[in-house]
Amino acid sequence: METTINGRAARFTRSLLALFVLSALGFAAQSATADETGRDNVRLNWGKASETDLTTAIWGDYDASPESEYIIAGSWGRRISPTMFGLPIELTGNVGLQWVNSRGLQDDGYGINAYIKAHYSLRLPWTQKDVRFGLGEGVSYLSEIPLAEQRDFAKKGPDITSEKLMNYVEWTVDVPMRQFATMDRLISKDIDDVYVGFFVFHRSSVFGLFAETKGGINFMGFGIEARY
Repeated sequence: METTINGRAARFTRSLLALFVLSALGFAAQSATADETGRDNVRLNWGKASETDLTTAIWGDYDASPESEYIIAGSWGRRISPTMFGLPIELTGNVGLQWVNSRGLQDDGYGINAYIKAHYSLRLPWTQKDVRFGLGEGVSYLSEIPLAEQRDFAKKGPDITSEKLMNYVEWTVDVPMRQFATMDRLISKDIDDVYVGFFVFHRSSVFGLFAETKGGINFMGFGIEARY
């Protein structure tokens, strides 16, 4: 009986999270007026599966998975708000598509995600250059669960498995290209800015909310984003 109640509560919580993200995306699609610039962004990422925990992956710690699976991910986003609680933290609503190459060890996976992302730009000490940090939160669905993710759950015990629908976290550290004179001349005037940097694609069960127990996977790599 308790297991049934917990399962219903988990499904209800997942549904609420998905509803929140989709509602925010709908708001984002209507919030920007036609004369705004720099409100939309498109991004392309590439990353390899990692055994590293998210807590150290965000600092670049990388421990390659033996399967060497990799992901190609693209996303589109729109600004929801230029500030958060009065702070200079921009919020965007984003949707993305993914392809996971499993190196022939199983069928390749295809996925979709939706997430809210916060962006904060920081001036580097003793320079006139900025770095932009991004942190996204939402949901991820993959048609095939990556092998590295399956292994992470299998460590917890027999018959412990992951789920296709999981919580999603995205972490990025980007360098704006227009702040460099040479790059500024090369970028089209129709583009507000171009960002190049580090990327983490993280799926997890949030301590058992999306699956029977905690577990997940990181894909770590690089990305390029255009804001227009």
